[in-house]
Amino acid sequence: MRFALLSVLLSTVALAQGLPLVSGNSSDLMTVNSAKSALVVRGKSVAATYQCTATGLVTTALYSMQLDGEAARGFRVQKVCVGGSNATAAALQTITIQRRTTASTGGTAATQEGTASPSVSKLDPADGNYTGRCAVTPTLGTAGAILDGWGQMVGELGAGAADAPSLGVFCKTYGDESEKAPAVLSGTTNGLSVSVTAAGAGGLAAGSITIMFIAE
Repeated sequence: MRFALLSVLLSTVALAQGLPLVSGNSSDLMTVNSAKSALVVRGKSVAATYQCTATGLVTTALYSMQLDGEAARGFRVQKVCVGGSNATAAALQTITIQRRTTASTGGTAATQEGTASPSVSKLDPADGNYTGRCAVTPTLGTAGAILDGWGQMVGELGAGAADAPSLGVFCKTYGDESEKAPAVLSGTTNGLSVSVTAAGAGGLAAGSITIMFIAE
């Protein structure tokens, strides 16, 4: 009798061409492809995802962004993008991603669902607003562990045009495959900063920083 029941269940799964999923009082099937892998629809995550964006940063000095947690939710970083347009003098910039153990102060705070830079916006209108602080060129909080970093070249305009720049915008993505994305715990004193060293005397015509993150 047990073998007969098992055969029926296995036949049902095979005919359905999916993997049974049970959650609470409901059930469904996970679609499985010919390679026996679960099908995932890209861009349809149910996690509350946000971006803090600053553009048009015209400066000769260091510029930065600090994102702080909410009182009840921290976040996981999904992507960091840094842009730097050509200037009148070439410069090598260093980008540093670092935890912060106190909140930032000053600077220009991002507006929730703002229509101008800087803004912190939800990628899905169905999610609630992110209420943690995100600010551009603030006084950064107390330094914590360095999580990542890289160099980036600002090219030179005019007579020194041979000084080629790096990509106009360079992005690092985290959390792919089995990799853990950088996490910041809940609490308004917990944060993460993206710092870009000075572009030098040539300055930047339009620098930018974007942090994409999942609140949890």
